[in-house]
Formats: sequence, structure tokens, C-alpha cells
Amino acid sequence: MRILLVDDDPAATRLYRAVLVNAGHEVLSVDSGVDAVEVADAERLDLVITDFNMPGIKGDVTLSLLRARSPDLPVIILTSEPSPTVEKRARAAGAAAFLRKPCSADALTRAIGRARRKPSGGV
Repeated sequence: MRILLVDDDPAATRLYRAVLVNAGHEVLSVDSGVDAVEVADAERLDLVITDFNMPGIKGDVTLSLLRARSPDLPVIILTSEPSPTVEKRARAAGAAAFLRKPCSADALTRAIGRARRKPSGGV
């Protein structure tokens, strides 16, 4: 599976990239929502995993921009912010899954499996 990982935290990117590569996925990574949209326009992707809190556009806006271009592209939101408002915004934008950081490799793998099986339209 070809996955785009979007996170402005280099340590988080390294960690989640390792988890995804270990699970057999091809991983592209960028550090902003703007870059994510550019990559999604240029590349074939099976899934996007994006942080919520990033400089510039937030994860829910990134998700909306991606879904406007590719309505069936599943997007998983990760966040270290435990606010119910953040989860509500992510779900309203159509997140296929919502995970709190740090999440385990098992939780991420399960979320990817669920996201692939869901029809477009979110959780």
C-alpha cells in the first residue's frame, strides 16, 4: 500500500515511517498540509495519515482538500491534542479514523485496515 505520512514533527515521522515500512507499506512523507496536497495531486496514493496540529493548514483542512480532489482516498488523523473538539472536527471532515499520539503500531495497523474497508465518507 502506498501511504503519504504528513507530520511536522521529525521524530514522529521517523517513528511512524518505521512502523509502516515494517508492515510492508511504501511511505512518502511531507511536513505540511500544503505539501500533502501537492504530493496527492502528483502521486497515486492508497491512504494518507496526517497530523492534526501543524503550522499552516490543520489536519482537518488538509483532509478536506484531499477529499475534494480524491473523494475515495482514506485519510487517518493523528493528534497529540486530546480535545473532543479536535476529534469532532476530524470526523466532520470525513476522517476514516482518528488516533491519539502516541499510538501503538497495532493501533495504527488496525486503523489502516479499517480505513481501507470503509466506504468514503468517514467514521
